[in-house]
Amino acid sequence: MPAPSILRDVFHALRAELGEEDTGITFDNGPLPLDRIDVMVYGAAAPSITTVFATVGMSVEPMAPRDGRAGGRAELRLLRQGAVEPRDQGLIARQLANLATYPWTVGRPLGWGETVSFDDDVPTFPGCRSVFLAGPWGGRAGSIATTTDAVRVINVVPISDAERTRALSVHPEAFFSDLLDARNIFAPPTVQG
Repeated sequence: MPAPSILRDVFHALRAELGEEDTGITFDNGPLPLDRIDVMVYGAAAPSITTVFATVGMSVEPMAPRDGRAGGRAELRLLRQGAVEPRDQGLIARQLANLATYPWTVGRPLGWGETVSFDDDVPTFPGCRSVFLAGPWGGRAGSIATTTDAVRVINVVPISDAERTRALSVHPEAFFSDLLDARNIFAPPTVQG
């Protein structure tokens, strides 16, 4: 069965922005309406460059608004400093695919400025059991135009427990601005000690 047009549009927009992916990892049999999530991996060519992980599939259906949270369509991105080993690519992709299903498994939409916690560390980000969901910054795209609907790009930023505590206590924009000033968000935070 051919992919819905919105997913083809998202895929082509990623190719136009990031070039051809190095690999794509597919997760089938997700909760309806997400029967398939693909995570495209765009590898870093140098240690100073980021590896980009981008979902395709979450936007097949709009997230239902709830508790004052906006719904709408979205896809996730996570950027990791330097090259990422294939095994770790798979682990990060699985974490992103699971997060993409969150609105349908938990019943709450995901949006900019929110935090989500996990039972374990985000793969390759030791000490980061939560993520901050950021909107656009530094010239990054905030949405993808499609023939169906606009699709928000939600940037997934792994954060430490201390950063999560701070994120929950201040305005999201202030938290993210401070985080950008404090450390390289594409690598795990250094342990203070």
